[in-house]
Amino acid sequence: MMAACLLLLLCDCVSAQTGKDVSNLYDYLFSTLNYNKEIRPANYQNISTQVEVDLLLSGLHDIDETRQQMTSVGVLTVRWKDEFLTWNPSSFGGANVIDVPQGKIWKPDLQVRNGFADFSQMGGDFMFLKIYHTGEVVWFLHKVFHTKCKMNVTFFPFDRQNCSVQIISWSNDVSSVNITGGGDGFRIDADLHHGHWKISTYSFNTFMDVNDSVILFSITLDRKPKIYILNILIPVCFLVVLSLLTFLLPNDCGEKVSYSITVLLSMSIFLTVVASMLPTNSDSISYLEIYIIAVLSVGVLIIVLSTASLRLHYRTEKRKIPDWVQRLTRLSWTLRCQRIDGYNAQYNYRTKTNEHFDNKQECIEPRKSDIVVRWTDVTSALDFYMFWLFLTAITALSLAVTWLYFSQ
Repeated sequence: MMAACLLLLLCDCVSAQTGKDVSNLYDYLFSTLNYNKEIRPANYQNISTQVEVDLLLSGLHDIDETRQQMTSVGVLTVRWKDEFLTWNPSSFGGANVIDVPQGKIWKPDLQVRNGFADFSQMGGDFMFLKIYHTGEVVWFLHKVFHTKCKMNVTFFPFDRQNCSVQIISWSNDVSSVNITGGGDGFRIDADLHHGHWKISTYSFNTFMDVNDSVILFSITLDRKPKIYILNILIPVCFLVVLSLLTFLLPNDCGEKVSYSITVLLSMSIFLTVVASMLPTNSDSISYLEIYIIAVLSVGVLIIVLSTASLRLHYRTEKRKIPDWVQRLTRLSWTLRCQRIDGYNAQYNYRTKTNEHFDNKQECIEPRKSDIVVRWTDVTSALDFYMFWLFLTAITALSLAVTWLYFSQ
């Protein structure tokens, strides 16, 4: 048994091809057979050449929302059978595969159908193709893909984008070249990472477009939202809270308007910085941008209301207060159980006792005829109503935007 193995190894060593064998093979294929690379390598030209295409995506360089472009890097593996390049390995020292420059034989004129760059020949003269004795040709292409990618940033920064690379034989229709997926199909390099995006799903399929055969490599990209949550969402929420605190400042402090203006200016400066982080796309606008605009509008309204409140606060007592304003002011007292100091009239607290419950306090409103409403009371009631109104509005807006994001 050992002797048989040694004999087989010896035979393999003896039958190994030499440089002369490979040179004779070249002469045989390209001189003796008079190979013409301009002719599609099929003995029967009415039968299309089957071209298998695989893609290994090795890098994701950039996703440009403004130009709606994806820049990626990958390796295309293209296989087809050249029926004019076959030989018997035993006639050439056992040589069953050779490498030839890509410009020396026929190859399919593959192009990126949805590319941004100008059409140019794939590969290069320095690249070689592998040809097997059965006529199978394998072409490895390293390619940077600049492809169109329709962006929808409505759900930024929790958006999902679908991008693709479409490969087509530009000059040949399906009757000449039929593109199919290879055995490996579409693969993603394990070392592929991007700072802002992650690939959630990927797939490939072939389809017919009129008379052209197209293979489509699709990827689904999910944006990584953490950086935007920390740098946009949380600071915006803090600024909203600071804006609402304006209504809790007393009008007599003298800093109410200046405080609200300071908060608005801080918000404006912050939004200027945020604008550079938001995707620029005129085809769609994100809910986050709408929310930020709403928050900025709230800041402006708060300044307007604070200014109006100060003017009312310092009105003289000779100006009559409308009855409906007095009723709203008294209602705010009731809602707050507030003690009223005016002509010895105030909210009184009495203790109610029954046989089943412990002592309880309840707020009893004094007689309306005993209550004197001043302009200072009106502005206090205005701040009370505005605080809860804006708090409710901002909370409802925040919940609505959150629901829109999670309903996608």
